[in-house]
Amino acid sequence: MFLNVLVPDVCVDVFTDLKLYKKYKYILYKFSNDKTNFVVDAAELAESDDNNCKEYYKFYTELTCKNDPYFAVYDFDYEKPGEGYRNKIIFISWVSEKADVQDKMISATSKEVLKTKLDISFQIEGTIANDIEFKQVLNKVLSIK
Repeated sequence: MFLNVLVPDVCVDVFTDLKLYKKYKYILYKFSNDKTNFVVDAAELAESDDNNCKEYYKFYTELTCKNDPYFAVYDFDYEKPGEGYRNKIIFISWVSEKADVQDKMISATSKEVLKTKLDISFQIEGTIANDIEFKQVLNKVLSIK
């Protein structure tokens, strides 16, 4: 039986800095070594550069090289045709096909705990790199009514 992984306050605090103060462009979370808590693995400072595709590619490259399960929060900027520029905070669950079976099971039972604690409604799941490519994410975000 797998227990839910806990979300320490520091994980929420870093997310608050992204959401309210736009301090970070993205945050990478992973399991602690003993798999009892989520921990912040990286928090990328937001750049003044408006090249969202370039920023996303850096994030994408960093995330998709991971074999262990990772959970990301990304502050995604995009343009909706005819409606102007928008922003969406997205939750990305990255569980590589190469991940350990036990880690996949823990991830499946625990990701909702982190997503709920951070109060993020939009989620994308990825097991192969194509699942979270920029164009895939953009199409999913654009499809939101």
